Amino acid sequence: MTSTLTSYTLLSRNLATSLQRKGAEPIVARETAYYQANIGKVKSVDDLMADQRLYSYAMKAFGLEDMTYAKAFMRKVLTEGTSSAAAFANRLADDRYVAFAKAFDFAPGATAKGTDPVVVSSTKLDPAGSAKLSLPYALATSYDFTGTNEASFTLSSQVDATTTKSATIVLNRSTLAGKVANLASVTPTEIGAAINDQIIASGADGLTGKVQVGIAADGSLFFETTGYTNYGLDGVPGGTGVDADTVYLAGGTNRTLTVNNATLSGPGQTAVDIGNGTDLSPGANVKGVVDAYLQQSLESDAGAEDTGVRLALYFARKAPTLNSGYDVLSDPALTQVFNTVIGLPATSSATTNDALAARASLISRKVDFATFQDPAKVEAFARRFAAIWDAQNNTATDPILALFSNGQA
Repeated sequence: MTSTLTSYTLLSRNLATSLQRKGAEPIVARETAYYQANIGKVKSVDDLMADQRLYSYAMKAFGLEDMTYAKAFMRKVLTEGTSSAAAFANRLADDRYVAFAKAFDFAPGATAKGTDPVVVSSTKLDPAGSAKLSLPYALATSYDFTGTNEASFTLSSQVDATTTKSATIVLNRSTLAGKVANLASVTPTEIGAAINDQIIASGADGLTGKVQVGIAADGSLFFETTGYTNYGLDGVPGGTGVDADTVYLAGGTNRTLTVNNATLSGPGQTAVDIGNGTDLSPGANVKGVVDAYLQQSLESDAGAEDTGVRLALYFARKAPTLNSGYDVLSDPALTQVFNTVIGLPATSSATTNDALAARASLISRKVDFATFQDPAKVEAFARRFAAIWDAQNNTATDPILALFSNGQA
């Protein structure tokens, strides 16, 4: 049989190609296409769970495939979300549930509705109140946009019964260059001005003249709908066709304001919270879920042939998020990897708080978690695990691999 080390190396050497091949497999491609075509139609937890194909795809993407049957349990995870410390997902000793709840939060944005106008006569309406919306959290004193930091969100307004206008606002080094005094210290006022500039730039088919932004008294971004009138090509009231008038009341019958975080402009960008968090709606996070599904599929199929390969791939994916021995001990798969490399026995005896603390401390002394920010260090650790796994589990592999089992982490 092929050794764990060889199998892992072949997959990890060009992970992008391995994932691309996995995505091209007929069953995987078919399920992915279905998810991409339909997740944008899902607006609630009930909608997601009613579609078994979407729900199963989502569960597998987050490594929760074995819990797909437990819909009551998962409904509680989703409906309580993660914003409260007492939320169900936050009380579970498994961060997969927190990640799942964040990814399938069906109300990650903020919405406000204007006051409907009152009909006084066939030709007159009482002035209607505009839709006003403040983001949930105040802006920081300043933001650093010199590097990869980026805030991206979609600002939308339903302007009448059948029409919604929107603009995608992107704040990063490129869009702010030359428009702020110091990219390393962008102020709330400058952020407000930059957003207004992009609203204007969105044009008549976007939000020009329909929405304005400012800084509220509590320091949060504040949006408000505005009245908009366009007299058409002739520039005078009345007319039809290209000369037809377009009038949107600031608080028209259907006037709303909605802010939803949008996907970042590129894979190297880092999300910045400017008052609405950084979570994406499921419809905006399609690529993230698809990428996770392909990774899970690759790991699962590799594990069907060799458990060690799956563990090595899983470690390589999770390593940059690890900061301490406690992070390891909270995850059975990672615990198995570290036990193998460090040479620790199974943790079944570490059931008391003191025992867990001692074991976490030992792991932290043996492993420099800071080095896992270096992909080369992660790869070296994963290959070392694979070699030791071979020596301990795969009798058909080269006996020389057993020499690795005496090393130190």
